[in-house]
Parts: sequence; C-alpha cells; structure tokens
Amino acid sequence: MKAGRLRSGDFTVEKLVRASQVRLVLIDADASENTREKYRTMCQAHGAELIPVAELGRWIGKPGRRIAAVTDENFRNMIKRAFADETDADCEKRGGKDINGKE
Repeated sequence: MKAGRLRSGDFTVEKLVRASQVRLVLIDADASENTREKYRTMCQAHGAELIPVAELGRWIGKPGRRIAAVTDENFRNMIKRAFADETDADCEKRGGKDINGKE
C-alpha cells in the first residue's frame, strides 16, 4: 500500500479495472456473490486476473475492505508466487489432495 502498487476500495478498483491499469484483483472470500460476479465479469472483459483471498482487509491493513487491485507486474508476480506456495502447502497438509479432495 505504501509504495502505491496496491489500491483498495470498490470505486477505486472498478475505475482501475475499467481503465485496464490492473494486473491482479484480490477479492475477499467473504464478499457477496453479486460482488464476486461483478468483478469476475469485469476482470474477464479487461484481462485482469481475479484471486479470492481470506481476510483481505486484515492482510492489507484496512479492515472491512473486500476488494484490492495490484497495479505493478512485479508485485503481482510476488503475490502469485506466495499464493501458489501457500496453496501447495495446504495441499500437502491434505495428503496431496486439493481443496475438493481430488489428487
């Protein structure tokens, strides 16, 4: 947030996505279905990736925020690597099965 590579809030993120200035959108896993669908559609139309994150507001230091946008490619890559590492670690805890129980 301090470096200006992560922006949060519905209005700000929507504006950035529509201007195609976003590399990655993070959405709180507890966001409403309408909000998730709105951003899923918008991200597909503008070529941005959408990743659900548990407790997004706490992660970014702004409790209550449900949506954030990453505007820097290097920061996006760093977040994606961390997300993949966490997902792999969770999979190992489940004995090699993904979140749906599949191998």
